[in-house]
Amino acid sequence: MNTIYFVVSILAVFLGYIIGSINFAIPITRLVLGKDIRTLGNHNPGTSNVLREVGVFWGILVGFLDGMKGLGPIIVLRLIYFNFGSSLDFLILYLVGFAAVLGHCKSIFMKFKGGGGVGTMLGVSLFFVPLEFLFSMLLGGELVLIFFRNAEFKFGQKTPIFFITLTPFVTLATALLFDIPLFAHISIGGHNWGTVAGAFVMSLGLLALNIAFLMSKEKKRAN
Repeated sequence: MNTIYFVVSILAVFLGYIIGSINFAIPITRLVLGKDIRTLGNHNPGTSNVLREVGVFWGILVGFLDGMKGLGPIIVLRLIYFNFGSSLDFLILYLVGFAAVLGHCKSIFMKFKGGGGVGTMLGVSLFFVPLEFLFSMLLGGELVLIFFRNAEFKFGQKTPIFFITLTPFVTLATALLFDIPLFAHISIGGHNWGTVAGAFVMSLGLLALNIAFLMSKEKKRAN
């Protein structure tokens, strides 16, 4: 890795974090209801809470914008610089995506608080491993219906724990077992080590953030 590549990579990751720190749920809820989304529902400034408390259209809009925080920077950076096709390029781009997720969860504009980061992770995963992520989401939803059928906010808070955990292992399994090209860089399996490693970094990091978030919510309820 040469010096220029290293500097550009650091700046790209920092840019991802700054973009991820923009939380669209807060201004959209204020615009529509004149209220702070952090005082409504489960107090989480994320897509699922906006869906429940503000409306389906606004929830979908927030989800789209949250996803673009992860997907947009990756596409732009892939086109203008990290386009050599190496495994390291894919890992750096995955780190940019994770930085966006981290920004959403620990926003510099919100005193390092934020949402769950699932929508932004969805945007990142749509670029790298869309089929593996979709399969993990479906399987995670089924597991929640089995184990947490009567839980409150099960699809907004419990389901992500499952599919966030499953995604890197499904990605690793398909990488080892399949190599079926579909279009562009999208394939079933055949992933390079940068993509597989990035999936583990993303999932383990976001899993830790979500567990910490749920534990803090439970602690507040207990007090």
